[in-house]
This record gives sequence, C-alpha cells and structure tokens, in this order.
Amino acid sequence: MWLLSWIFVFASVTLMTEFCLIHDMIVACDGPCGNGTGNHTGGTYPFKQPQIINFFGTVSCILWLQGFILLMYWNIYEVPPAFLSVLAVAFKIVASCFFNVQPASGLLMQVPLGVKWSNFVGICLFHTGNMINTYDMRSMFNPQRFLFSHGNLPVVGMWIYTLATTLLVTADGLEYFEVTSNFWIPFGQITGSALLGVGSLIYCYWSRPAWIIKPQSSDGVYDN
Repeated sequence: MWLLSWIFVFASVTLMTEFCLIHDMIVACDGPCGNGTGNHTGGTYPFKQPQIINFFGTVSCILWLQGFILLMYWNIYEVPPAFLSVLAVAFKIVASCFFNVQPASGLLMQVPLGVKWSNFVGICLFHTGNMINTYDMRSMFNPQRFLFSHGNLPVVGMWIYTLATTLLVTADGLEYFEVTSNFWIPFGQITGSALLGVGSLIYCYWSRPAWIIKPQSSDGVYDN
C-alpha cells in the first residue's frame, strides 16, 4: 500500500502540472497569440504547449489507471474483500479509463487538448467511488482518538480525496458546459488536484513501513 500510495502522489503532481499549464496557456491566449476569449481550442501556442500538456496528462492518467488496478488487487488479496470497497475501486478503474481518452485524443491531434466529455465523465465516476468509500469507512473513524491518529488517517485521507473530487467535478462541469469562469475553473482544478496529492501523502504516511516510523503500539490501524 505504501508504494501504491506513492503512485497516486506522482499521478496527482502530474495532474496539477497539467492543469497549471492549461490555465497558463489560456491566459497567454487572451493576449497576442489568441482571440481574446481564453478558448484553448484556438490560437497559436508558444513552445508547443499543447503537446507538453498532453504529455503530462498521459503520464497522470496512466498512473491513475495503474494505481487503481493495483488498489483492486490490494482490496481483494491483501485485505478481507468487502463489496463496497471493491465497488468503489471498480468505479475508479472505469473513471481512469475515461481519463485516458482526453490526452490520447489530444496526442492524436483530434483537438489540441483532447475531448472534454471524457474528463468530465471520468471525474464523476471517480467522485462516485470516493463517496462510496467515505460511506463505507465511516465506522473506522474513532472520535475518541486524536483526529490525525494512525487509526483515523485512512478516513481523513478519504475525506480529503472526496473534497478534492468535489472541487474537480464542479470545475470540470463548468468547463464541460462552457460556463465562463476565470476563477472557479482554475481554482477547482488546481486546488482539487493538489488535495489529491495531500490525501495520497496521508496514505503514504499511514501505510509507511515500520522501519521508517513505527506507530505507537497503543494506536491501532483500525479502531472500533
């Protein structure tokens, strides 16, 4: 689980990089290279930026897919399988397949940054999986312990994941339905991807090997 969590960290970092480059390009295309609308489907881009964006998008989406497939293995073979946990990961695997359509269509030069619908469908499925996990993990949280105690960390991490995908669903929905927003779309996408990284780092710390930092013996992984 520790190495798996690091895959999600790198997936989050590359996703945030992609969003930062996208919005940097949109701002640039409001100037001399564009038509003043901020529409990333037109204009001349400096430094072949769409190809760079699609590169980071491809790396991120492949990492998400690989991570969720490994997470499914972990949920089935490494811990006692539970229906809701497996269902949530299944949603996320399907979501990551849709994620890969966007940069792939960009690399195939269908549109500069890929089709929008696949990213929106993917994040809705990802958010659904997180909501299922949040519901399923509710009994793991022990209010008698410190919020960031070792046993509560998986629940806190999932709360952060769910907050992240809430922001991403909102931002990607505004983008897909072409609602003009110079603040909420970049805020939701960049902040949401950053929170995915924070949640992944929490799971890295929670699942760390004992030779790095050993949890206190009185602080179990799962508290009843």
